[in-house]
Amino acid sequence: MEKKWAVKSVLALATTLLMSGTVVNSVQAAKFPIEYDNHKKPVKGGTLRVGTVGDQAFKGVFADILRSDGPTSDVAQFGEYNLFKVNDDYTYAKGGLAEASIDYGNKTVTVKLKKNAGWSDGHPLEAKDLEYTYEVAANSAANSASYNAQLRTIEGIEEYHDGKADKISGLEVKDKKTLVIHFKEFEPEIKFPNAGYVLSTAMPYHYLKDVPFDKLASSDKLQKHPLFYGPFKIKNIVRGESIEWVPNKYYGGKKPSVNKINIEVVSPGQAAAAMRANKYDVLLNEGGSVYHKVRKLPEYVVLGEKEKYYAYLGFKVGHVNSKGESVMDRKTPVQNRALRQAMGYALNTDQFDKKFSYGLAYRANTIVPDVFGKYNDRKAKGYPLDLKKANKLLDKAGFRMQKDGYRTLPNGKKFTLKLLAPMGTGPMSNRTAIDVYLEQWKKIGVKVELKDNRLQEFNSYVEQLTNDGKGWDLWTSAWSVTNAPTTSIAGNYLPNDPYNLGHFVTKENTALLKSLSSKEAFNEKYQLKQFYKWQEYMNKEAYIVPMNFRYNTFVFSKKLTNISLDTKKSYNLWENIAFTK
Repeated sequence: MEKKWAVKSVLALATTLLMSGTVVNSVQAAKFPIEYDNHKKPVKGGTLRVGTVGDQAFKGVFADILRSDGPTSDVAQFGEYNLFKVNDDYTYAKGGLAEASIDYGNKTVTVKLKKNAGWSDGHPLEAKDLEYTYEVAANSAANSASYNAQLRTIEGIEEYHDGKADKISGLEVKDKKTLVIHFKEFEPEIKFPNAGYVLSTAMPYHYLKDVPFDKLASSDKLQKHPLFYGPFKIKNIVRGESIEWVPNKYYGGKKPSVNKINIEVVSPGQAAAAMRANKYDVLLNEGGSVYHKVRKLPEYVVLGEKEKYYAYLGFKVGHVNSKGESVMDRKTPVQNRALRQAMGYALNTDQFDKKFSYGLAYRANTIVPDVFGKYNDRKAKGYPLDLKKANKLLDKAGFRMQKDGYRTLPNGKKFTLKLLAPMGTGPMSNRTAIDVYLEQWKKIGVKVELKDNRLQEFNSYVEQLTNDGKGWDLWTSAWSVTNAPTTSIAGNYLPNDPYNLGHFVTKENTALLKSLSSKEAFNEKYQLKQFYKWQEYMNKEAYIVPMNFRYNTFVFSKKLTNISLDTKKSYNLWENIAFTK
């Protein structure tokens, strides 16, 4: 049940946000079991009814590397499996649809596909599909956000991206089930799946080869009639609303226990009533507002785990040039560090969390989720509410308070900041909640208004974020990150990363980021030391202000069994889950 970004999916962008205490969790892990077995005999068959909470339609691009929204990732998870299983320490495990072996001496990764793995049209899942997926990711016409600094370490991929080569020279199809990837250099995170070096999904070459790269994302083959290699395939789809899934008989794993999965988007306002009426067997993405209404329903059990997720407040200080590089040249008040810091200290995160997220979210101390254990700098404090400190910062920086209760810039001019925020299911996607923050900033004399005086429709919001939209100074968002925090989090803030959405670029930040993937960083102690330095730097500069981490909860009917959120077991959740007598 790997999730993508929360403003993606993402990216990997989903829609939820919030905050809480200094890394004193407002929820204890023991409150949420991660497995459920009703100890009754499983039966074959049945239709699994799944609701996913959201008030935005899913866009329906069924190709992970071309997708820009989280809701599609949620509804696609039954057929679009990660190729690799992971160990508890987030490294490659055996037993997935593919296995990866790393040769540090020759700087190669060999990906071996499961022999009987196949696409839902009966065509085998092949190494050619893997090669094609890298070509899509790296082709400039496809406009994939997966083409990042990590992929650029593959031999010949930059030449292919720039149109100087027809093939990626570093990809060697050894046989129908084996792809050898040759790298120019290895970086420490190569050992982690989903770190960006080795793609974790595949696209069907035989089915898509005749579609131009620039037409792939909008093609019927990816939106109306996609193929899958996971345990289920699509039978019917109502775009943006619901999907009917049936077993993929060519799947390379165990045959699913259920005959059908029907998943549909349910609004936050209707989700609790639907569960009380027993409309769904499973509820995903419930969030705090639904959780507190359904947690005690006798027919259901709530499972939960800390999520690899962080919500944040970002400041837009630059733009993207024609080379795809961030340039920090925007003329805006938020170039001032004291203003950014003050706005962070004005956030009443703990109180906000208690009111709007019902204890499922808690204040973040950095932008590295504490679920990653040692990778999170536990000594970092983040931005607890401190209005006195916020006002002192602004006074010292020359922002003068006026009779109307708002400050002027150091040059004496009035200013108003524009906030970009999405409509959605999370607390920070709620107008009442957003108004809380506008009021907090007013308390320190900073005037902030919503862009266009409204929350943005989610898909429009994503477009504005990813395509360098105009007319806003700061934004709220969240990321669901993958298994290598040093690349899936820190890597987003490289000068040439497409997800450096605020476009901040400094020599110190770039140097720290490069140190995380240097030869010295193969020494874990050195890498952790540098990662802590980077977290400290990010907190100090406040281009990205950490807001909250959270627990992800799932509601399951007690009629079901074989349910687990455990790292290894959850890989096969949807083929294992079964009804009981």
